[in-house]
Amino acid sequence: MMPRYSLLLLVCILIVSCKQRPNPIVDSRHNDYALYDEKGNLHRFSYYNDSNAIVLYVQGNGCPIIRNALGDLRQVIDDYSTKGITFFMINSNIQDNREKIKDEAAEFDFPVPVLIDEVQLIADELDINITAEAIILDPITREIIFRGPINDRLDYEFQKETVKNHYLTDALDKILKNEAIEKKRIFSKGCKVTRLSAIDKDRKLSYTNDIAPILQEHCIRCHNDNGIAPWSMNDYNTVLGWSSMMKEVLISKRMPPWKADPNIGEFENSFAIEDSNVRKIINWIDQGLYYGDGFDPLSAIKIKEQGWQAGLPDQIFTLKEEIIPASKFIPYRYQKIDLDLKEDTWLRGVEIKPGNSKVVHHIVLTNTETNKQSLITSREPLPWTDNYVALGGGADQLTLFPEDTGVLLTKGTVLTIQIHYTPIGKEVIDQTQLGFYYHTIPPKKEFYSLSPSNIDFTIPPFAKNLKLTAVDSIEKDIHIHYVVPHMHYRGKSIKFNVQLPNDSLKTIVSIPDFNFNWQWLYKLKEPIPVPKGSKIIVEGIYDNTYQNQLNPDPTQELHYGIQSTDEMLIGFFNYTIDD
Repeated sequence: MMPRYSLLLLVCILIVSCKQRPNPIVDSRHNDYALYDEKGNLHRFSYYNDSNAIVLYVQGNGCPIIRNALGDLRQVIDDYSTKGITFFMINSNIQDNREKIKDEAAEFDFPVPVLIDEVQLIADELDINITAEAIILDPITREIIFRGPINDRLDYEFQKETVKNHYLTDALDKILKNEAIEKKRIFSKGCKVTRLSAIDKDRKLSYTNDIAPILQEHCIRCHNDNGIAPWSMNDYNTVLGWSSMMKEVLISKRMPPWKADPNIGEFENSFAIEDSNVRKIINWIDQGLYYGDGFDPLSAIKIKEQGWQAGLPDQIFTLKEEIIPASKFIPYRYQKIDLDLKEDTWLRGVEIKPGNSKVVHHIVLTNTETNKQSLITSREPLPWTDNYVALGGGADQLTLFPEDTGVLLTKGTVLTIQIHYTPIGKEVIDQTQLGFYYHTIPPKKEFYSLSPSNIDFTIPPFAKNLKLTAVDSIEKDIHIHYVVPHMHYRGKSIKFNVQLPNDSLKTIVSIPDFNFNWQWLYKLKEPIPVPKGSKIIVEGIYDNTYQNQLNPDPTQELHYGIQSTDEMLIGFFNYTIDD
């Protein structure tokens, strides 16, 4: 008979072996395609590099072969999703859009998300020409392993009762057994995909006429000698040299760093590039980077010296010098400034002027001295978040409050400055200045801030797609003007919602691809009315795994904390109270 301690040891070994900790996966992140699905979620393929394979099934609205193949597809997904295979459908039809695809998915009960490739960035990369084709990708390299139909059951206007060849599952079985796939391509029967590349084949794009204007409108704001980007788009030769990297970051949606879902909300400070213009840039690169005629538009751009964007401020403060190391994690730095106000004063705007724009990630100004009860909610005030005055980050360093509004600064106000720095490979010194613009007469409305927050949560080690919420009940009629959704390194996506008194839900801002390094003040083109009795609901999804490229350490259990290695869920917003 086995001794008790030996039996206990065997049980422990079995438990440990059954629950092995995940390991990091080396991934170059090349071919790291990223697409929105029909519900507005963003899927970057490297996030699924812990799969055994990624399967894309080409879908098109109204295609009868697709609709008739859904039963077969569901069966394959049921059988293989538990074996480490990740499945998506992908729609590259130029005639379909998110809403149409969403309706089709609901009507026919699609089993997996549909990735939307409306301008065919991925169709060009994977040479998608027909629906009802399954494309198997290596999860780490994203190279094609196999492409073909699910099986041989369907033909044009004809269906067999029995299946002779199971092409897709045969290929997946080979992959799971680490065996070679003999026939890597089997031609599929489906609905033809009209390719933009065929339509535009005779159009030759040029740098001077087509590309430079897009770069000037969307990229130069950061990619200049005084900007936060690591290199400057000064001329054609520079763009030529960086063109391969440009294609990579565009196709993976790492750039531009405007992260809001383009289908939700309109923002006056948006610098997002339309997918049609992304396609132009990538096509121009693939066509051979033709220069065109005439002078170089980018070389003619003269970036202004770093003066004050809104003119000379009424009051300027120079912060203490901060030494930024060449490389390592840098905790938040804090300073305080006494505004030396002799009387109550109305602030109409703030400009943050970094001493070194390459290292200043963002700055938050908070009035921690005035922790008064909010006029629109009954909960206890949160001193570090509810009383924020301004936020500046990236190229958005100037914040002027909406017309006829202002922030009341009482006599003797002392502001707390929180500074987030990022290293750039060499030790530098930053000495940031703050410019304050004041009203000469009191404005019509006070510009308030509130920050629904969740400060009581646990994120376990290796937690994936963990959802947290923060809720505030609104007790007066208000209008929301600005929103800043905020999380830290484990944040994956975040939504700022308003639940109206009739229980309908309106999403104000959605960030499907949250990135701690790119957090913006989203300035609504038109303020959103929020009636009394509504709720502000902030929903955050967290990823504490190795698939989160920004994760400092997925082995850690996380709780609320002010450092970026801790976690937060906050929905900063600015509002005015209705009369």
